[in-house]
Amino acid sequence: MADEVKKGDPTALGIFAYGFGLMILSLYAVGALGGNPKFWGEHLALAAPALVFSGLFLLIAANWEYNNGNTFGATAFGTYSGFFLTFGLLSVFLWAGFITDVQHAHLVGMMALAFVFMTFIFWIGSFKITIAHNLMLFFLLITFILWAIPLLSFNGTSTYMGATLPASVFYAGVVGLIDVVFTTYLAGAVIVNDRWEKAGLKGPLPLGILSRKKTA
Repeated sequence: MADEVKKGDPTALGIFAYGFGLMILSLYAVGALGGNPKFWGEHLALAAPALVFSGLFLLIAANWEYNNGNTFGATAFGTYSGFFLTFGLLSVFLWAGFITDVQHAHLVGMMALAFVFMTFIFWIGSFKITIAHNLMLFFLLITFILWAIPLLSFNGTSTYMGATLPASVFYAGVVGLIDVVFTTYLAGAVIVNDRWEKAGLKGPLPLGILSRKKTA
């Protein structure tokens, strides 16, 4: 019987796709995109990466993880793909005038709140993967919390603690950018270590294994 061909690992693609979308949102939140409170609604600059790279490519990575038998990866990538696709579509609706700034903020805030609970479940699951996965999901969890609170209280003129957009989500942006560091490291480690291992060497970038199978 011929040796079974080992399938590639779609983890790096999925994490890069999610990290890229998070980076764009976080840069907006910290005011790096101009600081216009209506920036995300009046322009499609946030919608395009959310729909294509962070939405579509996460969905592709989820399908590949499913084919590899990885329930955790398939569910996580598919779930976050849904977030970015929905966010991108809402931003298009706002740009087109179908919904108002307040409606957009509340809808995204409700999504962020829902993803607080979903990310918490993924974070618990990550305690059986690696430290890198665990830290990445922990900072993502905090990021969603810091997005949900101000957006759900947005009333068109002020938000949480009296700050306007994007000032009220500034700390969400800061934590999000911290999380982007972990996503970049984790995805990069998957790629680099895979090359090293195929060359018969130990991967140079540690991930910190949190769980190993017990041997008899």
